[in-house]
This record gives sequence, structure tokens and C-alpha cells, in this order.
Amino acid sequence: MSAANLKDFAGPAATAFAAVIAGLIAYQLGRSQVEVAEKSWATANEKIVLDLFDKRLAIFEEIRSIISEVVRNGTAPTELHFRYVRAIDRVPYFFGGEVQAYLEQLRLHLLDLDLSNTMMENLIDPDRPKWVEKRSEQFLAVTQFYKEAASLFAPYMKAHQKA
Repeated sequence: MSAANLKDFAGPAATAFAAVIAGLIAYQLGRSQVEVAEKSWATANEKIVLDLFDKRLAIFEEIRSIISEVVRNGTAPTELHFRYVRAIDRVPYFFGGEVQAYLEQLRLHLLDLDLSNTMMENLIDPDRPKWVEKRSEQFLAVTQFYKEAASLFAPYMKAHQKA
């Protein structure tokens, strides 16, 4: 092969070689960018999951605090009922229908407990034994929170990834 033929061949070969190398570099950069994007998405997703968990936990803890007060005192005065209503007003945005329905039932038990306590105060009322019984039923229904809430709230509170 003559030097002139070699020159004719070397130019296009060098161009093809440079194009292949540039393609490999672009491919590697693209893969790196995809990996970075995937890691960024995973980090952002974990932050969203953690924020959601924090908000759900705050709602649950406020409800549990109110129920603890009711159980400790055996009463559900109006002020406590208002606190409960404020605590559950965000539930539809963070929990499913089964949790909403349960918390609504619990709200009704709190109201009935307060009514029963009020009606029991009249010592000469012939219906007083009925109210004593109703108060006992309502109080027991409220205390069931400690057994029932865990299974209702747990699916919303569990972490999706191990830490």
C-alpha cells in the first residue's frame, strides 16, 4: 500500500474511530445521568413518604392523646369533643374510608358517653340505672380504641423500606 493510499484510508478511519469513541462516551454519560435521575427520584420519593408518615403520625398521636384523656377521666366533655373533631378533620386527606368510618363511630361514642355522664348526675331520675348501663357501654366502646386502632392505622403507618 502506498503512502497516498494510506493517507486516503487514515482520514476516514480516524473519523470513524473518533465517532465510535464519542458515541461510547455519550452512552456512558447518558447512563450516568439516568442513574443520577433514578437516585434523585428515589430520594424525593423517600422524602414524600417520610413527610406523609409524619403527618399521619401527628394525627394519630393527637387522637390517641384525646382518647387517653377520656379513658383516664371517664368523661368526654365538650372541650375534649371539639379537640377530637379538630384532630379528625384532616383524616379524609391522609387515611382511607375505613379509618374515617371508625373515627366517626368513636366520635358518636364520645358524645353518648358525655350524655350518659350528664344524665347520671340526676340521682332521683328513675332512668338513672339505664344511663349508668349506657355510660358503661360507651366507655368500653371508647377503650376499644387501643385494640382496634392498631389494625386500622397500621397499613398507613408502615415504612415501605427498611432503614
